[in-house]
Amino acid sequence: MLQATRITLGLLAHRIGQLSEQIRDVDARLARLVDCHAPQLLEVVGIGPDTAVALLITVGGNPERLDNEASFAALCGVSPVERSLRYAAREVFHLVKQQQPGPRS
Repeated sequence: MLQATRITLGLLAHRIGQLSEQIRDVDARLARLVDCHAPQLLEVVGIGPDTAVALLITVGGNPERLDNEASFAALCGVSPVERSLRYAAREVFHLVKQQQPGPRS
């Protein structure tokens, strides 16, 4: 039993080494691709190769759809809620609250 555990752990350690090497290889390839296609992204503080690749994948072949900060926020799903929608939500909340029965005595 102990021998089987040692063999299994050795195989797992070897596989972890292989996967780590593959990860380093893919990271290097992605960094070269970003440096080739959009090196200006890597000049921004806080954006590394992983984030730059994610941005490039998201934008795809249609960069003109990100013409301002608002369109970027919408793409990320962090657009602020319009004021009229906030008021509508508040009114619905108050209507629902008014329709709830009060405490029973």
